[in-house]
Amino acid sequence: MRFREELILNIRAPREAVWAAFQDFSSWPSWAKAIKEVSRVGTAWRFRARGQPPVDLVWVAEATERQAPEFLKFQSVPGVAHNLELSGWLRLSETEDGGTHMELLVEGHPHYDSPLLDKAADWYASVFGEPNKLLKVTFEQFKDHLEKMHGHHELSVSTA
Repeated sequence: MRFREELILNIRAPREAVWAAFQDFSSWPSWAKAIKEVSRVGTAWRFRARGQPPVDLVWVAEATERQAPEFLKFQSVPGVAHNLELSGWLRLSETEDGGTHMELLVEGHPHYDSPLLDKAADWYASVFGEPNKLLKVTFEQFKDHLEKMHGHHELSVSTA
């Protein structure tokens, strides 16, 4: 099952702070409840998140284009063990009130070594909305984390 999720958030924190927090992958498990662990794999990062039982979602991705602090394009690293292929981009722009307008696009598909697990994952995703739901919840927590750090606290996420 392929998925595509586009999120738009307005975060009440400076763009440079949002850029830095997004790329501070080792800190993600401290604020994202679904992210179990993040580790370095060469020039890429390996993420393990709570996924469809009984299997966690694992992806290994690296930046393919970076224009700090405005744009980041990323994709899965071929040939590295994982069960979630993904690609996408992040775009940050400053808002008039000194906050950050964030656009995030993530596309991909989970895949497993077992055809039975693949079918079970497709069924689970169709019923419970994974991994789209995982992305929405994670970035609501990202926004909340940043706004707490910068003295603001109000959640709002829209899906484009």
